[in-house]
Amino acid sequence: MPYRLTIHKIDQSCLFDLTWGQGQRLPVSVPFPPTLLGLYSAWQRAYLGYYKQGMRGRVGATGQVVAAEVDWHSQLKQAEARLLSEFHTWLKDGKLFDLRAELASASQAAEGDPAKTELFITCDPIEIARLPWETWELGQQVQIVRSPPNIRATTGDRQPFRRGKARVLAILGDETGLNFTGERNALDAQNRLLEIHYLGWQPGEDTAALKQRIGRTIADPRGWDVLFFAGHSNESALLDGQVAIAPNTALSIKELAPALQAAQRHGLQFALFNSCSGLDIAQALISLGLSQVAIMREPIHNQVAQTFLVQLLQHLTQFDDVQEALRQASDYLKVKQELTYPSAYLVPSLFRHPDSVPYRIQPVGWRALARRWRPTVYEAVTVAALGLISLVPSVQDWLLDQRVLAQAIYRDRTGQVAADPPPPILLVQIDPETFTRRSIANPRPINRALLADLVTELSDRQAAVVGLDYLLDLPQPDHDPALNQALSRAIEQHQTWPVLISSRNRDFSWTTPYPTVIDPDRILQGNAFIPFRHVLPREAHPDAKTPFSYQLATAWTLRQRAGDATVPRPSLSGPPLETQIQAYERETPLGLPPRAEVHPLTQFSTRFGQHWLQPLIDFSIPPAQIYRTVPAWQLLEDPETALLPLSGLDQTLVMIVPGYYDAAGIGREGDDNFPQPPAIGYWRDRTGQRLLDFTGGETHAYITHHLIHNRLVIPIPDLWLILAAAVAGKALTLYWSQHPPGRLTLATCLAAATVSYGVLALQLYITAAVLLPWLLPSLTLWFYSLPKLKEASHAYR
Repeated sequence: MPYRLTIHKIDQSCLFDLTWGQGQRLPVSVPFPPTLLGLYSAWQRAYLGYYKQGMRGRVGATGQVVAAEVDWHSQLKQAEARLLSEFHTWLKDGKLFDLRAELASASQAAEGDPAKTELFITCDPIEIARLPWETWELGQQVQIVRSPPNIRATTGDRQPFRRGKARVLAILGDETGLNFTGERNALDAQNRLLEIHYLGWQPGEDTAALKQRIGRTIADPRGWDVLFFAGHSNESALLDGQVAIAPNTALSIKELAPALQAAQRHGLQFALFNSCSGLDIAQALISLGLSQVAIMREPIHNQVAQTFLVQLLQHLTQFDDVQEALRQASDYLKVKQELTYPSAYLVPSLFRHPDSVPYRIQPVGWRALARRWRPTVYEAVTVAALGLISLVPSVQDWLLDQRVLAQAIYRDRTGQVAADPPPPILLVQIDPETFTRRSIANPRPINRALLADLVTELSDRQAAVVGLDYLLDLPQPDHDPALNQALSRAIEQHQTWPVLISSRNRDFSWTTPYPTVIDPDRILQGNAFIPFRHVLPREAHPDAKTPFSYQLATAWTLRQRAGDATVPRPSLSGPPLETQIQAYERETPLGLPPRAEVHPLTQFSTRFGQHWLQPLIDFSIPPAQIYRTVPAWQLLEDPETALLPLSGLDQTLVMIVPGYYDAAGIGREGDDNFPQPPAIGYWRDRTGQRLLDFTGGETHAYITHHLIHNRLVIPIPDLWLILAAAVAGKALTLYWSQHPPGRLTLATCLAAATVSYGVLALQLYITAAVLLPWLLPSLTLWFYSLPKLKEASHAYR
């Protein structure tokens, strides 16, 4: 937030009038020290005595008395010390305490903020404008810049940076007694970023023609970014200052006013007069509407002017703004060149229009693009923090659960739940009631006589596929023959496809059905492992086992093609069933989703505990759209009622699965009972179901459904979208830097973008089967925009 301080000397007092914000004002009147202007005059005499030759101004006799025995360096240092001591003592007057306190408070509030607090100082009359106000110590975060008492024109909006190099018009004036080689070398050394055009008097050139040429060039419609003048200049109140453009020829700012106003309209943003006594020049140019002007308030020695220019250009071409570059150049004169050029650091001043933004040279070429897009420390920390959070598995699981829950609610509220016919998947659940009715005291391992009865009942009803979600790798001598007979009969008489699960042993081998249960070559077996939130992909690795759900979908697909004589079918003899299917697949695609195959990026990301692009189990679809459930006991006792409205199972994929009993699980008891996903909880609440768990069999049913219906949702990793949001956020901040929005406009745009992206992501999930994460990318965009929101808030206040 800028502060404006007007200092007006009236007789023997000075009125300090500080204004800021929305009408805040603090006027203070303090006595003007009677010795201060005398001390300034003494310093000026010593200054002119030390530098006496090579000045860039027509200095009169005042202060030009030369005496060989005078130590001008010592005289100048003493005069500077006395002047600054008296000046700073005056500024510490107790009556200015509240004013200093307000500025100190602003400085403390701006700590850590790259945008410093600006204090625009306006002095009237010009005698007090000559004082070194830039030396007033008000805190590191307060930047002092000058502004003239009279401003008749508004400054133009800050121009978007000119593509390519900054165009610089360098006017080299009368060189009498001077040498501009240093200026040319300094400017030419920066030709990587500056397009420099020199303009000056040529011997024999008519001065009237020179004036016209200067005016036309300044007003060039192609525009200039920077106007530079080197040479002699002087104050002239009536002519707003004047510059020497040729021997015995001067050009006043009033004469140049039309050309300068045209240049300002064409994009001129900064003028540097590396010449003497430029107070009148700066005040006149700002009054004309130019946004910022750097001048020397006093006569300046040729070597000092060139040293100052070199430092200023170095910082400008390091992409510091002109305000910071001028401060750094002045500090260089003070710290590094104080012995050679004493007091020179007190002379440069920057005048700015109060509505202007400090000019900054923009980088060019691909390096420019890289520099503009390079993240700040804040932006890098933001992306790194959110990126690391997104890689934490527990955070991923929580975000995924909430995202799919939101998807379920959106699907329900927007009426995008399909009214499909009864699903083709039937879950026969062996629940605690089944064990009670069958008088089975120990449900682990599963009683195979019970399985035999279920398989017989299902195959008699022409079940197309029967999956058994139970391991059958150990013997049950009393019941294995019955199960073997049921499975063999289902294969031989009814062409039912049996699919069994398999699991890895500790030696990394795979379990197979015990030989007395069924010959493994007569059935399909699948990996029973479930990543729960994700679909287990099919891998081509020879040691990998095809997922159980994929085998069920394969069996279902082939059963639907039973009329084709080339299609494999289960049999109690002949080549292994798995081998027949592999040979068939080489000739005829099964038509199952390609997304079910493991993606290379998924394989890569598993090394870091990630699941990039691994398909999701879409719990946003209600269970009633996926499967029907039947208690095993009811199927055995009253199959007609249990299977209503189905009359047969020839178009049904049946799975015999555990049904919410505590001992269910392949490894430890209860492993088959997973925590209920939030989206499933939402659907169950809608239908009045009261369950806390979600079984492995139900999960397999979801995956099988997705494979059959080609409904595999691909999740885009949070990290990818965080990076994409960072790019979008950087683009917006760059745009807003050129076109600063209001606070309300910025907040409204961000809120609208966040909501719109959320709705788009919700709909894309349904229509394109792609999950776009919402929370962390949205936070990234907001965090990137927070500095601009803060700037807008400060501007608003």
